[in-house]
Amino acid sequence: MFRQLRRSDREMDMAGVIALLNKGDYGVLSTTGADGYAYGVPLSFVFMNDAIYFHGALEGHKYENIRHNNKVSFYRQRSRRA
Repeated sequence: MFRQLRRSDREMDMAGVIALLNKGDYGVLSTTGADGYAYGVPLSFVFMNDAIYFHGALEGHKYENIRHNNKVSFYRQRSRRA
């Protein structure tokens, strides 16, 4: 299903991923729309109970894309405190 990492020496374990998410303030959520185009939107988030939570209206481009295809990508941006 997923490709093997090219640089497996840089693979992060789950504890590292959780530590990274706990340091974050904002990130970019990337989705794909029904038209096939990618859509990335910066947003503030909180990581809690093994989930990423973000605030937003229950309508709009981001949610239309998630309803169309719930396979998304999230990239945590570096914050000043990271």
